[in-house]
Amino acid sequence: MIITLETETGKAVKIVDENGNQATPVDPAELQQISQGQGVKFVGVILHAQSSPGCVYVITASGRAVKICY
Repeated sequence: MIITLETETGKAVKIVDENGNQATPVDPAELQQISQGQGVKFVGVILHAQSSPGCVYVITASGRAVKICY
């Protein structure tokens, strides 16, 4: 997955797979249905920090954290 962020706001501009295919938006009802199903795993969270340089923090479900600055 390639996530392109707007540097000033941290807003996701584009999310594509390794072949350049756009991600499919999911509505809240579908997300709720999926999250209540079996076999669903929480993988991690992405946080944006407004700093100089701008940084994105990725925290995995195992608690590992990495920082990517641009």
